[in-house]
Amino acid sequence: MRYGVPYKGSKNGIAEWIYKQLPIRTNFYDLFAGGCAITQIALMKGEYKNYFCNDIDPDGIKLFLNAIYGKYENENRWISRADFFRLKDKDPYIKYCWSYGNNGRDYLYSKEIEQYKKAWHFAIYENDFSLAKELGIDFSPIQEIKDIYEKYIKTKRILEQTVNIQLVKSGLVRQQQLEALGRLQSLQSLQSLQSLQSLQSLQSLQSLQSDYAEITILPDSVIFCDIPYFETNCYGKKNINTFDYERFYKWAGEQKEFCFICEYYMPEDRFVCIGGIEKPVMLNSGADLKAVEKLFIPKHQEGKYRRWKVEEGGFLFDFL
Repeated sequence: MRYGVPYKGSKNGIAEWIYKQLPIRTNFYDLFAGGCAITQIALMKGEYKNYFCNDIDPDGIKLFLNAIYGKYENENRWISRADFFRLKDKDPYIKYCWSYGNNGRDYLYSKEIEQYKKAWHFAIYENDFSLAKELGIDFSPIQEIKDIYEKYIKTKRILEQTVNIQLVKSGLVRQQQLEALGRLQSLQSLQSLQSLQSLQSLQSLQSLQSDYAEITILPDSVIFCDIPYFETNCYGKKNINTFDYERFYKWAGEQKEFCFICEYYMPEDRFVCIGGIEKPVMLNSGADLKAVEKLFIPKHQEGKYRRWKVEEGGFLFDFL
């Protein structure tokens, strides 16, 4: 099961683990919603009465809501490099689904393989094989196939058997780019968005665009905060951002309602780690790294959290 929309730093892979750590109360707040993975699983479980998803940058939430309301049901555009840089700040679909690693900043495909991806895209969506023929690719076996995903699987095999070898021999593509050539990321992202149309219970969801500290937290609530990682090098370089951590630590430490923070690090004098889960991280070099994503609560809530575990059967994963 995939949760949320394509988004860099998405909690899709650990959404179920996170949700199991959260008490059930009347209201649920996802204050740094990003790609809305945690908002989605909470909505699907339907155990809260009211749901609030917020982000100071609204594009991830817009993409999530647009997908739910079926905006991308018939989406099949090819987005060129020029289209991407012209439209990414106006269209959240282009910004995230056509950017590298869904980072909203860099175009999805390298210049070396863009023409092959374009030929593949037109063969799958338009049954137009002219671009493929110009590149010496025979996609004719899929001419009578109607299902998009079946077309994708069959043409993927053709690329793996022919084009990859040709490109490496010609020097157009390096060996490490072959795996990227064998995936049509735009199609995979689009399928993820289209699957959101079945999501229900939206009448209880309120979307917000505000500074987290300005949002009024109602009594009997659970707050989830997926803040920017603090000076981590888990992505192969230091994460430089302008997030005011001290301001957040002060705010989180003052919360009376359950407040959960997903991070790698939090000040030990003010916060307690209640669990962790190992997740794969892809570095810029293409290498895989394992990192432990942790869940924290303010220290003054530790006793309250442990009482919830005992009294209401809460479940806590062992810390790795």
